[in-house]
Amino acid sequence: MAKGHFRPRGKNKWQLEIDLGYYIDPVTQKKKRNKKYKTVLAKGSREAELELAKFVVEVTGENYFEPKKMMFVDFVKNEWLPKHANKHLSHTTRATFLQHLETRILPAFQYLRMDQVQPMHIIDFLHNLQENGMRLDGKEGKLSSSTIFYNYRILNNIFNFAVKCRIVEKSPVKEIDKPKVEYKEVDVYTLEEASELLKCLNAELLHWQIIIKLAITTGMRRSELFGLEFKHINYEKRIVHVRQALTYSKAEGYQVHEIKKGSRSAKKRDIVISETLIEPLKSLELQRKKERLAAKTLWEDGKHNFLLADENGKPYHPESLKNWWERFIKRHKLKYINIHALRHTSATLLINEGVHAKIISERLGHSDITTTMNIYGHALKQADEIATQKLDSALLGTKENH
Repeated sequence: MAKGHFRPRGKNKWQLEIDLGYYIDPVTQKKKRNKKYKTVLAKGSREAELELAKFVVEVTGENYFEPKKMMFVDFVKNEWLPKHANKHLSHTTRATFLQHLETRILPAFQYLRMDQVQPMHIIDFLHNLQENGMRLDGKEGKLSSSTIFYNYRILNNIFNFAVKCRIVEKSPVKEIDKPKVEYKEVDVYTLEEASELLKCLNAELLHWQIIIKLAITTGMRRSELFGLEFKHINYEKRIVHVRQALTYSKAEGYQVHEIKKGSRSAKKRDIVISETLIEPLKSLELQRKKERLAAKTLWEDGKHNFLLADENGKPYHPESLKNWWERFIKRHKLKYINIHALRHTSATLLINEGVHAKIISERLGHSDITTTMNIYGHALKQADEIATQKLDSALLGTKENH
C-alpha cells in the first residue's frame, strides 16, 4: 500500500507526496526511492486529505503510467491542448494548429512516446514536408516554406510545454536548425495606383472608405481593423490606439482579445492618422450612435462600439471585408491585390518616401526591425539605390537614373 502525506505550501496550496517504495535505476543499477509529488488547491486539511486519496488512486490504479512513457498523441490531446493551447493561444491560432496536427503531425508521430522523439525524427518530418505531393488542396507543387515553418512552430510549442511539465528533459526541436522562410515579393500598389484607389472609394459606404484608408495609411492588420472601436480614436491628437483584435472561428464565434503578434510594445501601439480621416470618423461615430439608440437590443449589451458593426452593434464577420474588396475591385476595374497587401502597400510607400525602417516597424507592430527588413528587403534595397543616386548627384554632380 502506497504511503501518502500532505503539507501546506502557502495560501490554500498543499503539496501531496506519495511513496511508492524502491526501484532499481536501469542506468546506474542503484536502488532509489520512487516518490510522486503534486501541488493542489484546498481550503483546509480535510480537502487536502481528499485530494491525497484521489492522488493515491491516480498513481496506483490500473490506468497509471509514468509520465515519461506518455505517447506523443496522448500528451498533445490530454495535456498540451487543455492545459496550454486552450489558455494561451488565440482561438484562430489554435484552430490552425489543430488542423496541421490532425492532418500532418499526429499521424507522423503517433507511434512514438514523448521520450522517444529525437531531433532526427523532427528533421525527417520537416524534410518529408518539402517533397512533392504533400499539398492537401489537390494542387501540384510543394508546400510553401511558411507552411513548413508553421509545422515547426507547432512542434516547438508542444515540446516547450513538455519541458515545463518535466515530461522530457530537453526539447528535440531545439537541437535542429529553424526552417528558412522564403519571403516572396508581394504585389502592392504604386503611389499612382493607391491614389486612384482612394478616388474610387468616394463612391462607397462611409465605413468601407474609412477602413481601407486606415489600412493603407496605418498598415493595421485586418483583425486590428475589425477590433477598432471609437474609444480608440483620439480626434484632438489624431491618434488611433491599436489595443485589441477581433477574430472569428466556427468553434468559438467572435472573440475580442489582445493582439497576439509582435513585441509587448507592438501589441499596444499608437499611430498618427491622416487629418483627412478625422471628419469622416466623427460622422461615422454619429451614425453608429443613432443606430444604437434606435436598436431594441445591443450585441453583448453594448459593451463594444466597433467601426465595423451592424445596427445592433454586432461586429461584421472578418470575411466581409474580403468579399466587399473583391466586388469593389471588379466594379472599378482596379488592379487586384489581396486585402492583406494593403498593409504591404503602406510599408512600401513609406519606404519609397524615405521613412526609416524603425518607424515603419513600429507602425506595423512587428516584433523587431529584423522582421521588417526580412519582409521588405527588396523595397528597402531599391530605396537605398535611389538614395545613393541622389547623394551622388548632390555631391559628385552625376546624373540620377530615372
